[in-house]
Amino acid sequence: MTKAEVLEALKKMTTEERLEMIEIASKLIREEITAKSKVPLQKELSLAEAAEVMRSFYEQGSELVIFADRDTEDFYEYEDYA
Repeated sequence: MTKAEVLEALKKMTTEERLEMIEIASKLIREEITAKSKVPLQKELSLAEAAEVMRSFYEQGSELVIFADRDTEDFYEYEDYA
């Protein structure tokens, strides 16, 4: 089926039918992405494991926290912030 044929078929559907088709297509795409993923579904990290992997990036002195604003003064009190 060509793109034009698909679009023509979609135009003939009700809004509910089109939404259902979008949901089905989205599910197929997610499944395909998961299947091609470098990390198989069984090997996905838990949030705690992911946080542990990222810990070193957020420790004191790391590259990511160098840019953190340590000033606790409220921003709205600045007069020249524009």
